[in-house]
Amino acid sequence: MRKVYAISALLLVVVMLASGCTDEGITTEKTLTVNGITVHYSGDVSMSQAKALINFINAELNPDEMDVYVKKENGYVVGLTSTYGSADELEASLKFYLVFLASKMSQDVFNGEHVLLQVLDDEKNVLYQVGSKYRYVSSNGINVWYTGASEEDAQKALNYLLDFAGSGPWDVILEKSGSTYHVRAMSSFTSEEEVNSVRDTYTELVSGLETALNGSVVLHVLDPDGNEVAVFGG
Repeated sequence: MRKVYAISALLLVVVMLASGCTDEGITTEKTLTVNGITVHYSGDVSMSQAKALINFINAELNPDEMDVYVKKENGYVVGLTSTYGSADELEASLKFYLVFLASKMSQDVFNGEHVLLQVLDDEKNVLYQVGSKYRYVSSNGINVWYTGASEEDAQKALNYLLDFAGSGPWDVILEKSGSTYHVRAMSSFTSEEEVNSVRDTYTELVSGLETALNGSVVLHVLDPDGNEVAVFGG
């Protein structure tokens, strides 16, 4: 399928998060530094979690240098230092991406506990924050992020998407409301007119997902900022 869009492509934006900073004004108990990433963590956070967080940030963001502040509070609060000076400077695509980063961090690092992910300025003020919302299943570059639907449903959707597209990168959100599945598919399209140029492909996708999930499917096509540009099915 052409012109699909992966959240991972937004890492070109996320490099703005990388910044070496001091810990002035922040109360922490321990620090761990590996490959330029320093995690400042409280006594309620283990060293193994700090190490896992460093590995996660390396894999997902690959910054040259970054300070990360983590504490256990209603789940976990994780602050990423940045070079942004105000919330207005954060791109819409980055804000959309961060909910997935928080969700993946929750699942991969903190055993599914809630994560509140914060973007900090150089004085450690919170510019933007978002909580984890989804769990995910993934294979061959295709990620299915799900909430309200079961893991079994997510795996069924993923299996079909693998047959349909072969491989990613591609990110798809699966939600269930009543008996209807809402599938939100990332794309690089920015208008309904562009989407209509491949209408038959999306119609085929709806039909295949309905068979795989054995239920009604509404497909929402999203632009790179997460805005809906077209709807199929329903």
